[in-house]
Amino acid sequence: MMPQKTNWILVFALLTAGLFSAAQFGKLTLALPVLRETYPEGGALVPLLISVVGMVGILLGAVAGSVVARVGLARALISALIAGGVLSLLEATLPNLTSFALLRVLEGISHLAIVIAAPTLIASSASDKDRSVVMGIWASFFGVSMAITALVLPSLLALGGLPAVFYAHGLGMLVMALALFPLLPKERIATPVPVSYLAEHRIIYSTPHLLIAGAGFVWYTIIYIALLAVLPVALKLPLWVVTALPLVSIVGTLWGGLLGKRISPDRLVVAGFVLTSAASVIVYLASPAIWPLFVLFFVMALIPAASFAAIPYFNAAPTDRARATGGIAQLGNVGTTTGTPIFVLVFDQVGLGGVCLTMVLFCGLGIVCTTLLRAKTK
Repeated sequence: MMPQKTNWILVFALLTAGLFSAAQFGKLTLALPVLRETYPEGGALVPLLISVVGMVGILLGAVAGSVVARVGLARALISALIAGGVLSLLEATLPNLTSFALLRVLEGISHLAIVIAAPTLIASSASDKDRSVVMGIWASFFGVSMAITALVLPSLLALGGLPAVFYAHGLGMLVMALALFPLLPKERIATPVPVSYLAEHRIIYSTPHLLIAGAGFVWYTIIYIALLAVLPVALKLPLWVVTALPLVSIVGTLWGGLLGKRISPDRLVVAGFVLTSAASVIVYLASPAIWPLFVLFFVMALIPAASFAAIPYFNAAPTDRARATGGIAQLGNVGTTTGTPIFVLVFDQVGLGGVCLTMVLFCGLGIVCTTLLRAKTK
């Protein structure tokens, strides 16, 4: 039964848990130079320590939704936060590279459980009129976390190097587990389904209402992370612009959540892709001007807000929501993993014009996928 009033305390507590889960990426991404110094023997393999968490999402994302549903959302979330906290504390001992990589694999499982359980619980904690807003808030968790991590990381590194970063992160996750425990509903999903790796992929990728959220989101993730890597080089952007663009995305995501109160998620996703295509053309025609980039990142942020809102919009049952969230987690990791190599290759071969044209192509694919799946959900 859906609540008549939104439990805002629980919503923001779950969002905070999401911030710590995103920091499982950010703590290494933003400290990569220090990580290289700590493990000089790792060479080119050290950056893979960042990617390991995403690789786990690609391999296990689809089946993780059903596992979380079977275990119980609250139990899965609390267990994942405790595990993530303990793993980060173990990382603070700076073990050998092989052991560190194994800890990162386990951290990837923890991350996956959090990003499936938390938004599913957020959706069930909101009233009908607020659901698109709270999902828009959730969709901003990665950008908000990266911004906060970038802000506090220099002080932590100055205080005690990488161990201080890992200790702070680990203790934060354990505190969130303790804080959330009394707030979460304890009941399990009434009819958990058997878990089969192959069957879960077949179910998600053959069921339009389970797939529609991820099928648009994947094209956004291909574009977003890649642009943060390519555009600073292509347009020789100053550091303040590179820092500001994710913050602009956060504002756009929150705006998308508000728009979702009046526009259905599928239409908002399509509108986001159309506006992103138009903005990418302006970026090319107006280059090297900077202002079109802010427009681009603002309108592009409509897509994740609407994609996460699509999960509860098209899926009423908690099990379906968990499955759809597992699908969006898997496809999102596919996008973040593949996007940067694609755009770097395009830029190296044909320059900024090719980057903008590739953006338009991926936006077109996002529109087609969303439109076709929406027609099949009727």
